Amino acid sequence: MKRRDFLKTAGTAACAAGTTMTAGTMAQQSALASESPKGKAIIELRVFTCANAEKKQKLIEIFDAALIPALNRQGIEPVGLFETNAELNDGDKTYDQANDLKIFLVTQFMTTDQLIQVTPKLLADEKYLKDAAPIFEAPMNDPVYDTSEASLLLGFDHFPRIEVPSLEKDRVLQIRLYNSYNIERNARKIDMFDVGGEIALFRKYGMLPVFYGETLAGRMMPNLTYMLSFKNMEEKVANWQKFATSSEWKTLSGNPLYKNTANKILNILLKPTPKSQI
Repeated sequence: MKRRDFLKTAGTAACAAGTTMTAGTMAQQSALASESPKGKAIIELRVFTCANAEKKQKLIEIFDAALIPALNRQGIEPVGLFETNAELNDGDKTYDQANDLKIFLVTQFMTTDQLIQVTPKLLADEKYLKDAAPIFEAPMNDPVYDTSEASLLLGFDHFPRIEVPSLEKDRVLQIRLYNSYNIERNARKIDMFDVGGEIALFRKYGMLPVFYGETLAGRMMPNLTYMLSFKNMEEKVANWQKFATSSEWKTLSGNPLYKNTANKILNILLKPTPKSQI
């Protein structure tokens, strides 16, 4: 099925479900039903899980040296590669200790063809196969990584693709997933960011966005997922405090239109690998 036909079908299904849309979301749905606005990316968030810390470090080194350059050769950029640990996420009740053995890869695709062709092109890239040889030469009973899973997101109308706000050495990235209990609530939560002004408010208080996306396929659906960037942990703590105590946020969060929109929130702090481009 072509992407345009898929989006038309999705829009028809939403109407059939009897959902109530806000004005902003109806405009968004209308745009998606025809064709996504120019420059609107499909963002992939892929997570690799390793058996132990040694293999995790080995995979980071391989991806830094081989995968990031190979994706760039396909015109896929910027490429974000991240890891996390318990110390970085200390005190966050949503953090899963198993994340210590995970690597997060963020990429964006400007066409569905680019998305579909990424793996065949990697397999045809002799330099990548050579540079990433430890992955392909590992025995089946002792792989470099155990599994990978991915979520596909569609960029927002007013934040259509990845931005790179900072490449500071000590920068911290934050992924937040807002799960809603039905698609109408999720549509309202997207409106709160994309139309209601929450993105602009984040920018005002130094919580610089990397991407915002509505999840098309992935875990904990329906949801929106976004990433923020901070120069360091101190800035992250201070700017969240400024945002949370601002009169603008209290007004926006008190709007009845956006009441009871996200019932589960997943929050993970990440640090970039040495060659990460985000």
